[in-house]
Amino acid sequence: MRILVLASLALAGLIVPAGTAGAAVAPGHDHDCIVGTPPRSVDWSALSNPILSFPEVGVKDQALQWSGGAWHMLYSDMVETTSAPYVRFSVAISSSADLAHWSPPRIIATGAASPDIVRSPSGQFIVTYQTPSGLEYRTSSDSSLRSWSSAHPLGHGLAGRMIDGALAFTGHGVILGFKAGTTSQHFEIAWAPTLQGAFHLVGRPDIVIYNDTVENYEFLTTDGTWRLVATSNTLDQPFIFTLGPGDPSAPSTWLHWVGARQLIVPSQSFDTGSGISSVGFEHANSAFLCVGPQGEDYLTYAGSTELTSDGGWGHARIGIVRSDDLTTWQAPP
Repeated sequence: MRILVLASLALAGLIVPAGTAGAAVAPGHDHDCIVGTPPRSVDWSALSNPILSFPEVGVKDQALQWSGGAWHMLYSDMVETTSAPYVRFSVAISSSADLAHWSPPRIIATGAASPDIVRSPSGQFIVTYQTPSGLEYRTSSDSSLRSWSSAHPLGHGLAGRMIDGALAFTGHGVILGFKAGTTSQHFEIAWAPTLQGAFHLVGRPDIVIYNDTVENYEFLTTDGTWRLVATSNTLDQPFIFTLGPGDPSAPSTWLHWVGARQLIVPSQSFDTGSGISSVGFEHANSAFLCVGPQGEDYLTYAGSTELTSDGGWGHARIGIVRSDDLTTWQAPP
């Protein structure tokens, strides 16, 4: 069914087969994982978890994009230091032809973390991330994701502390989701007529998981329906939600989500440890969903066996699982 839906959208002109950034992007396709000529397939049998890891660099908060004939993984690059806070964050990109062999980290923003990537209605790539001073974004018309603009502020003044920014272009402005607060944290939605315009708070979505909020947001569409992939603030588990009834072009619609469902990721040695997930180790943190070249679903996520190194974040690595129905997930062999 997923392949038939994608084929119908392509015939209707709603998926631009594109090749480069700069082609117009229809509403709901700003977060398409495959941009341009797609890879013929993913050689699943050649993969093993973790698919992305480095001896001296922890990697988490990842986002996956195919463009310019290669896969690109954006992530929080974490380097352990000898003084407080004992870790240095940057936003970095690694590239791969096959999801198995990756280039070294290429830093695009220092002192930054938690990237997300979308495309604007005009087709530019936009990467959002957080810094100590708030959310920022950079743009690129380079399908290889090597050349980026200088940093621009995003939604400054909406809240004191803002992290995990994610954008959605609806055809009638742009939605910004983010987590606000320090000791008391909550998910917020804001709206602006354009990315460069002034953002206005809409409210707090009606999502409660384990009597708490969610974080690490990704807005995307599957089978023509808006979804939210997010991580529970308690226990760091991945969930998927469906946008509630209403017009997606109305900002207030983005406050209502239904069908909350945990994504059950198989445990493996790199994401299993002692104690409770999110306390002693990380099982499937910062999950990110990518609809693949044949309509299959790929979920990338961060795992670690401990939470003592890298300033208490643990030496995180990136794993991948796949599904044909968003319910049953399979790890590579």
